[in-house]
Amino acid sequence: MKRNVLLKVIGILALVLVVLSWIIPASYYSGSTVISLGTMRVGIFDLINYPFLAIQYFCQTIMFVVAVGAFYGVLEKTGKYRNSLEKIAKSLKGKESFFLIVTSLIFTLLSSVFGLNLMLFIFVPAVVAIILLMGYDKITTLLVTFISMFIGIIGSTFSVNITGYINDVIGTTFKTEIISKLALLVITYVVYILFTLSYAKKHKNKVENVDESIPFLGEKKQVKRASWPICVAFSFILIIMLLSTTQWTSVFNVDFFKNLHELVTTWTIGDHAILSYIIGDASMFGQWSYLEMIMVIMTVSVIIGFVYKLKLSEILDAFANGVEKTYKTALLIAFAMIIVIITAYHPFYMTITEWVIGLSSKFNIFLTSLITIFGSLINVEMVYLTQSSIPYIAGVFAAETAVNGLALITQAFYGFTMLIAPTSTLLILGLSYLDINYFDWLKQSWKLILEIFVVILVIIFVTLLI
Repeated sequence: MKRNVLLKVIGILALVLVVLSWIIPASYYSGSTVISLGTMRVGIFDLINYPFLAIQYFCQTIMFVVAVGAFYGVLEKTGKYRNSLEKIAKSLKGKESFFLIVTSLIFTLLSSVFGLNLMLFIFVPAVVAIILLMGYDKITTLLVTFISMFIGIIGSTFSVNITGYINDVIGTTFKTEIISKLALLVITYVVYILFTLSYAKKHKNKVENVDESIPFLGEKKQVKRASWPICVAFSFILIIMLLSTTQWTSVFNVDFFKNLHELVTTWTIGDHAILSYIIGDASMFGQWSYLEMIMVIMTVSVIIGFVYKLKLSEILDAFANGVEKTYKTALLIAFAMIIVIITAYHPFYMTITEWVIGLSSKFNIFLTSLITIFGSLINVEMVYLTQSSIPYIAGVFAAETAVNGLALITQAFYGFTMLIAPTSTLLILGLSYLDINYFDWLKQSWKLILEIFVVILVIIFVTLLI
């Protein structure tokens, strides 16, 4: 399996970090001072314990991937799923390029504006199937789905999971350098989509038959049932996702869901908050996470099963089949998260950051970009990156121009790094799901990666010069 290549690459990176923990002293930034912790070495028992910690800390992410698998297991069992996908693919004949553009743009915007990155995986298997049925190869499919989300991260505008974390740490706002963020979003998307369309055109119909080994293409059988329940299910999940995971108050200054939640939970009959009793301790819309979306996915899965007259035992079997197709990918993601555990428990990265940034007395774009790329590789999630080196750099270069530039560099080069990092959750998910060799991906995409790198640097240079 191609995922074994990723497993080896992640394992090698983990061993490199283990060695670094024996060489480089650990430290952390507090107030305005870097405090040394001495050498904090990774030991044998640490290596045994960290995989379990990774599963413990990132269990919701793992469960979410598996839950999506269970959902598609039920869709396949209905017998109508594959038939619907084939009809959609046939209806798009002659409009394939338009479909690729529109689909990738939707993924990009949902990522940039709403921060829906990994959660968009709910829709990816269906889109993947349609693109493959239209005659495109797996790399094209990866570009249109997973890679488009990275473009949204690079050009993040109102994403709480990207720009929001940066704002919280260094005091910027969603409006900070918004023109530059939009420039990043638009120009990188144009570069990306031109590359994607060019690649897709060269490789279309080179594969004679659809690779049936790709998960969730559906069973080939005719069923005389309507397909609209499946469409309704996808639409419902998307609406709930947008409404429930977007922080409307802090990002868009919309208090409707906050006020509605307060009204529902405080409404009483006599001394009893009846609705609050019934609902329980539910988070308000705007604060939902993977856990709540897992419940939504599983509930919709059961309803879809009953609508298509599946027995409970058949639904459970479908769950099991779907989980079987995704659990290895989920475990690979958990394995990659060991890198985060090592970085957090043995913080030598702060020491490296202090040394690299100290090579220049002024705010240096190249040095800051370099340390951000390395930090993104080993911290993986933006929340951990912003809690490590970013406060220190902002403290050293406190000028508004430098801080604004730091915010732009952080989101842009984090997104860029996730395009190529073997630790990138989305990239692992995409490569493993589509069974694409990690090095094949780098070989096919190096021109795109180089072009995006140049675009990011140019926009950052122009921003800081104006």
